[in-house]
Amino acid sequence: MSIVSGLDPMLVNLARRALLQARVVLAVPNPAQTLFRLSSTSSESHSFTVSHLVNACGLSPESALSASRLVCFETPSRPDSILRLLRERGFSRTQISNVVTRYPRLLLTSPDTILLPKINFLRSRGFSDADVARVISALPRLLARSLENHLRPTLDYIGDLVQSGQNAVAAIKRCPRTLYEDPGTLLIPKITILRNAGVPPANIGHLVLYHGPIFLASTEQFDKAVDKVKAMGFKPSKMGFVSALHVLRGMSESLWRRKIGVYGKWGWSEEEVASAFRRHPWCMAASEIKITKAMDFFVYEMGIDSLQIARRPVVISLSLRKRIVPRCLVFRVLLSKGLVDTPSLATSLIVPEKRFLKEFVTRYLGKAPQLLDLYNEKMGLAS
Repeated sequence: MSIVSGLDPMLVNLARRALLQARVVLAVPNPAQTLFRLSSTSSESHSFTVSHLVNACGLSPESALSASRLVCFETPSRPDSILRLLRERGFSRTQISNVVTRYPRLLLTSPDTILLPKINFLRSRGFSDADVARVISALPRLLARSLENHLRPTLDYIGDLVQSGQNAVAAIKRCPRTLYEDPGTLLIPKITILRNAGVPPANIGHLVLYHGPIFLASTEQFDKAVDKVKAMGFKPSKMGFVSALHVLRGMSESLWRRKIGVYGKWGWSEEEVASAFRRHPWCMAASEIKITKAMDFFVYEMGIDSLQIARRPVVISLSLRKRIVPRCLVFRVLLSKGLVDTPSLATSLIVPEKRFLKEFVTRYLGKAPQLLDLYNEKMGLAS
């Protein structure tokens, strides 16, 4: 007789149930152990990602840690293929680091079906490899934009505005966001405002080509600036209108008031400042320091009445070291010998280099032989 047969049947049943429950418990994995294994695997992947971002991509440990919250990979094959393509296209290590820092998800894209077609498209439109690297480094999320639905039509639209594909490349290099942003939000509403105001297409193109950042303002801000420039007396049909718009949008109201104050220290009234701005808007683009130094030189070194400068404000915008000082010193010699008169000073400053040398230097070498040496010395050209 077996031991079991001699036991109480109830006890046997209880023993069998206990044994079955024990087997079930043994068969089911411990949740804590499973979580530990998953956590360990995840931690290893995360550590590998951070390490690769530092060593292969050139990120700082802090940037790598931040980027690893958005991307994670267990092997380097995909990210390395992206990095290899960027290097082959002329991206420097610094540019690659910048791109990955600002757009880490690029490392998870397909190099052949996502990245390469966009780079090739930009190259086909006139961007050099160096251009592509600079533009993408400046705004890496351009690579997140659809080639067919965004990049191609946006580039076409910009090309139409600036009247050539070559100009479109130049405009985008100056302001990459014009290619990144939706034209229906960034450009079209403001172009419409300019057209309705009477600004000619060529002048609009000039604004897009050379002053693209002006369009980064909101449509409401842009509209107010256009109205303000019109109220200041600028004619929308003239190039000065877009120049004034650019200068006005480039500074805050407080900075504008401070510059009026700087000119005011030299005896200019607000109306004289406004008149000078209408004549040459760039006189208000000069820094407060530049305005002060230029006016100081004209008034104290050259003995010119400050209000004469208000009537020829273009001279404020010229380089003090490369234009104003060398030419004024030559002019002062000519003035002392009675060879020129004061009103021709502005002409001597504005004319191109070749014409200046012909009309104000070589023409008078017989009577003032020191002129060329003086000019070359002040220009830093003396041998």
